[in-house]
Amino acid sequence: MGLFSLNEKPPSPSYESATSETLKAQDPNSAARRSPSPVRLPSQTNLQFRFPQVFGLYSAGSFSGDLYIAQKKDDPNPLYYVSTHNGLSSQPSVILHSTCNSNSPPHATADFHSFSSTIDLTLFVGIPPGSSPQTCVMESTGMMSSSRMFQAPIHSTGQLETFEWKGGSGAEVQMLGGRSHGKKCLRVSTGEVVAVFIHPSMSLDKRGKMAFIGDRVNLGEAFEVLAVMGVVAMVEKERRAKQRNRNNRGVNSINGI
Repeated sequence: MGLFSLNEKPPSPSYESATSETLKAQDPNSAARRSPSPVRLPSQTNLQFRFPQVFGLYSAGSFSGDLYIAQKKDDPNPLYYVSTHNGLSSQPSVILHSTCNSNSPPHATADFHSFSSTIDLTLFVGIPPGSSPQTCVMESTGMMSSSRMFQAPIHSTGQLETFEWKGGSGAEVQMLGGRSHGKKCLRVSTGEVVAVFIHPSMSLDKRGKMAFIGDRVNLGEAFEVLAVMGVVAMVEKERRAKQRNRNNRGVNSINGI
């Protein structure tokens, strides 16, 4: 698993300016949602974070993987834009922008590889002042596994810790909308579930819903941005795989296979 390094290759010019931007934290200003599940989202409304405790991913266009991150559907003030780019582009595969404008600097990026399942996550915020963007490798835990592990620096200790996004079920997942299966982000050192994600049951516009349920203050900003970037990258990889399968079925149908 790749560690953060200050010796990574410098980003393209369009991203170098991101490290000098002063970005303001988002204030969710909303109470934790109630759920009939035994699990409850801990109340953290007196604190400021870049992301609300609960938020959704919404499609920004019918023919692309671009997304908006917002607190609700048709939110007049979405929080962030997520742009996606194919292999012919010089841009990263996925960019989590710092505002709802697709031209704004990145909070983080994800790069896919043509002949590898690894994803390079690059962090532009929550890093020491004056340092270069920091990159880690998000790796699959097995050849046939959908789980992925990544490392993030922890605010309270300054140390790198390992986290894993994996398929899961139970009360933590169901509290986001009653679905029995989704994704959990585990803090590997403790086994604690620190974030959850679900896909919508039936929706043309909504791509998913996410919540932070761990100790957000101690885990810190870098972890949260990487956790969001990681799961968004996984969602985009899944979308591309489904698109390839549809395209292959279409070709086989034309060829009479």
